[in-house]
Amino acid sequence: MARSLEFDFEGRKFACSITKVDRKKLYGAVDIETIDVDGDRCELASLARDGKTLIPFGGTAAGYVNPDGEWVFRKDLTPVNLDGDVLETVESSFDSPSGLVNTVSIEEFLNHSVRLVYRLDAAEEGGAIDPAFVKRLASGEIYRTEFSYRGGVQADPAFIMAGQDGVIWLLITAENRIDFVNLEQAAVCASTVELDDAEEEEELDELSFDVL
Repeated sequence: MARSLEFDFEGRKFACSITKVDRKKLYGAVDIETIDVDGDRCELASLARDGKTLIPFGGTAAGYVNPDGEWVFRKDLTPVNLDGDVLETVESSFDSPSGLVNTVSIEEFLNHSVRLVYRLDAAEEGGAIDPAFVKRLASGEIYRTEFSYRGGVQADPAFIMAGQDGVIWLLITAENRIDFVNLEQAAVCASTVELDDAEEEEELDELSFDVL
């Protein structure tokens, strides 16, 4: 069952179900099956550090331990920066409505790289996305909000827009960080040898544009 997000548009709230769109759904996928000499399907396993213990797929997991080696749950951890200062956290976007206030230009949107794509639909059968909001999207407006799936130290920039077919998309992005650099002193492209008029004319005659 698809999860739903709640939005707040000009004081009116509505919910949307989100459906992730990935390459597998667009183009299909190919699975490679490995079999042994008897034709039986092989299962993936990991070899433990002792060199003899086989751990079946799904038998390992990552976790957190404190300096005393005691197990610590993620919810009990506090994020800090390199100086040890506590970082502010954001809640999951599924926990409270996301405001739809800021519109952006196409140039600002193109300054971001899309990493996740979700399709937005009315959350309930017979329900509807706010008609005024749909009309704004149909006119070409792009709305920016923030998105965090599980919550954490920061949310990702997210954009909501409509396609020409009327489908509404939620695009999770990352801002492109491009640094422009230049030389401290412009390079000299002109010749440093001074030619008189005769030499210059002779040099030009030697140029052949047939190779261009």
